[in-house]
Amino acid sequence: MGGDGAGAGPGAGVRPAGPGDADELLRLRVAVLDGGPLDEQWRTTFRDDLRERLGRDPDLLAHVVPADGGGLAACAIGIVHRGYRGPSHPTGRWGRIHAVVTDPAHRRRGHARAVTAALVEALGARGCGSVELRATEAGAPLYRTLGFGPVDGYMRLNLGPGH
Repeated sequence: MGGDGAGAGPGAGVRPAGPGDADELLRLRVAVLDGGPLDEQWRTTFRDDLRERLGRDPDLLAHVVPADGGGLAACAIGIVHRGYRGPSHPTGRWGRIHAVVTDPAHRRRGHARAVTAALVEALGARGCGSVELRATEAGAPLYRTLGFGPVDGYMRLNLGPGH
């Protein structure tokens, strides 16, 4: 599903992200936060966590497309979650895609599809029986073409600091 880096077609150059990509992953991640935690402490914590874990922690995965001239054109960041085994999670593992971002200057070139497909493949290789994400209205058509479907009934509780 992922690109092998050959050629100049959509997704050419897709590769796993490493610690050296942390600053660019932060830049792209901040670009899609709509009023989220943008203070300097959040940014530093996010960047430092990526630097420490990418390439070392098998449960934090990211795939990127480098931009011509430096930086990143696109990224997809995901996590392997571990729980108990059951009918919907036969391996006890599932993946969650936290962000898929394409820099505005590089959109409409197939990069989002390429990094998402590569991330899904990597999550499957880590034993994930399913992959979930929260789709924006703009991103939902792409994810449907990759086989994602809606799941109703999710709710969330934010416990906040100290819990």
